[in-house]
Amino acid sequence: MHTYTLYVVVDSLESQRIEDVQSALSKLGDFHFSPVRNQDSLIDCSEFYATIQCAEPTWNTLIPQFNAYWSAHDETWMDYGYNTPMFHPDVYYLEIK
Repeated sequence: MHTYTLYVVVDSLESQRIEDVQSALSKLGDFHFSPVRNQDSLIDCSEFYATIQCAEPTWNTLIPQFNAYWSAHDETWMDYGYNTPMFHPDVYYLEIK
């Protein structure tokens, strides 16, 4: 088992939209979420971390579900929602830490 962490920026400060993003992640796996806070360098955006423990093969099947163009063989794990479809339309930025 490995621990994997996603850094998620949501393009809203509204708690319902943030909960919707977290709910979408929860449908993909047993994620645990850090407290949500304002993303200081962006206007009207929130950020949180989502952590999951799973086996590497399970993780590799999750990767393309986070971002439509990611695959387990990619080397860069960061992208913006305006560049590519994410697992939820309110995701502004996503990075695997």
